[in-house]
Amino acid sequence: MGEREIGERVKSGIIGVIKGTGEVTTATITTIAEVVRTTVKETSDTGATIGEAATGAVKGAIGAAGDVSGVAIDTTEHTMSKTAQAASKVGASVGNAAKAAMLGTVRGTSEVGSGSITAVSSAARTAVLEASHVGADVTTAAVGAVEGAIEGAKKTSVSAEEAAAAAATGAIGAAGEIGDAAALRVRRAVEGTIKGVRVVAKSTTAEIRA
Repeated sequence: MGEREIGERVKSGIIGVIKGTGEVTTATITTIAEVVRTTVKETSDTGATIGEAATGAVKGAIGAAGDVSGVAIDTTEHTMSKTAQAASKVGASVGNAAKAAMLGTVRGTSEVGSGSITAVSSAARTAVLEASHVGADVTTAAVGAVEGAIEGAKKTSVSAEEAAAAAATGAIGAAGEIGDAAALRVRRAVEGTIKGVRVVAKSTTAEIRA
């Protein structure tokens, strides 16, 4: 099963959950994370690489959030205040989707037993790029990915600091592909202390100008 098929599997598995509220709420993070965890583990067991499983799962989760929240925007009365509220809703939804996808990715890859840190970095990179694709705030997605990595590392052999650093590095690298300004915003958002963990990204190929 390839990356695209994995993404579609995750998307179909969670779209009903999201449609109930029109967004990814904090209450649905655990449910989505479990779908991602199961998908990552099962597809890895059947031949997909860890990277394909993680990347596909994140694409599916954020794609579902973008689709459902996008419908909410399209059907909202287009006053300026309503549009701003809808955009904020999409950003929060994608951020929560990124967190849930990363949470499930860390747990799923840890059960497979190899490649967890590489998968975390790839998943965070995908989260930022997919957020940009659906028109959501990339910093919200980046922070969600780092928070998910930290939480997902609990009860696994992966350290929270290592997982957070990998997620931050992937997010900043992806933002650098979008542009210098995006890279700088994301770096400022993900470096520091998040959820009680000191996050320090490793060097990336992104050129970030202060």
